[in-house]
Amino acid sequence: TQTRDMSKFLTKSAKKRLPLTTKRATKQGFYKGNRCTKEGYHTSKGHFRVDKRLQLELVIPDLTGFKLKPYIAASASKFPPEQRIDRPKL
Repeated sequence: TQTRDMSKFLTKSAKKRLPLTTKRATKQGFYKGNRCTKEGYHTSKGHFRVDKRLQLELVIPDLTGFKLKPYIAASASKFPPEQRIDRPKL
């Protein structure tokens, strides 16, 4: 049995309704990409010019004096030590 998306005998209008994959996109002249933003342009000589206005700008706050650590283990208690009720382990 053949499935619809694997059949090579589909009509042209049926092929248009199939999901766009990178394998099909090259034949139609599309570039699917990987969800990235364009940060420049290609010149006629084949070089890539980076446009500073298009680059991603990350704004990082000043974390001096910040008491939390960047990673919290899953085994860490949800309550501070002064609010914890220590129960005997069975």
